[in-house]
Amino acid sequence: MKYLVIFISLFSIVLQAQDALEIEYEEVSIPRLFGKDGKEEKLGDDFIKALSVPKTYVLQIEKGKSVFSKIEKINNSQGNALVTMYGIFSYNFEQDFNQNKMKQEWMIENKKYLVTDTISTHYKYELTQEKSTYLGFDVKQAVVKYNDNNKSIIWYAPSLPKRFGPKEFINLPGLVLKIESIRNGIIDPSYFLKATSVTTKDHLEFKKLFKAKEISKAEFEKLKADYNQQSSNEHQGVDKD
Repeated sequence: MKYLVIFISLFSIVLQAQDALEIEYEEVSIPRLFGKDGKEEKLGDDFIKALSVPKTYVLQIEKGKSVFSKIEKINNSQGNALVTMYGIFSYNFEQDFNQNKMKQEWMIENKKYLVTDTISTHYKYELTQEKSTYLGFDVKQAVVKYNDNNKSIIWYAPSLPKRFGPKEFINLPGLVLKIESIRNGIIDPSYFLKATSVTTKDHLEFKKLFKAKEISKAEFEKLKADYNQQSSNEHQGVDKD
């Protein structure tokens, strides 16, 4: 009986230690561009080189809550160039699985918004019997099929907090540690998202989202539609000239 009590106590300590976690990820995402004829267009070498530099993120988890944010790094090769971004962009987000709510940073042109929504699963996962190890953790495999030729392979660790993961890869029975892209049956190096470290913490100071007006997902979709329509009208005007 003493051994049983010791085992249960140790198991409880492990679970408590995992209540607060920081996971760092690296992501490479090189888009595929297609012309009006449907054929894939070749990207410039400099463009591919720039996008091949991994972006780094951190996922902070504690007591049913998480924040996923980009780790900004200084790239000396960029010099003092000033880059102006036009369009619609998403950034960091926080999730509260206790209340099934989330907030995400968005920008339309230079205007900031905090968009609130319920937490939902973006993908239809197929859980397989495949098993492996990654970063010292036992992991299981899930698959997302986009079409006959393209799919994502997701590896999650059942021993780590469930439902959490980077970006939209959530709501699996374990923490998502690695995503690979498969195209035509082989690993596609143009996209991957993988954890590089998993660190337990006694307590976390969650990264704060930027300050902005909070709006609902429905309100934001309306703003996006209006912006896209305005942009389309402006482009049509340029073409006519």
